[in-house]
Amino acid sequence: MTINLTKMSANGQVVIPADVRKLAKLKPSAQFLVVNKGSDIVLKHVTKEDILVDLDLAERIEKAEEDFKLSRYTKANSKMSTKEIDDLLMS
Repeated sequence: MTINLTKMSANGQVVIPADVRKLAKLKPSAQFLVVNKGSDIVLKHVTKEDILVDLDLAERIEKAEEDFKLSRYTKANSKMSTKEIDDLLMS
């Protein structure tokens, strides 16, 4: 883990220190998810592929919630293997 201080410009720009960029293998135009909780701000490096995976998961969760509301669900047995449960959920 690397700890550095940086500051924000008048335009709201923040420089990620060179050693942090190097360790994280960040290239120019890298994209970040920005999360704000109170006074804490977190930058999470994301790629286009990460976003597509997350969107797919969000769509699957939305479909599952709708199915549950419409009482379209199947109960899994706790003795089932992970693969059996995955197969059941994905059918």
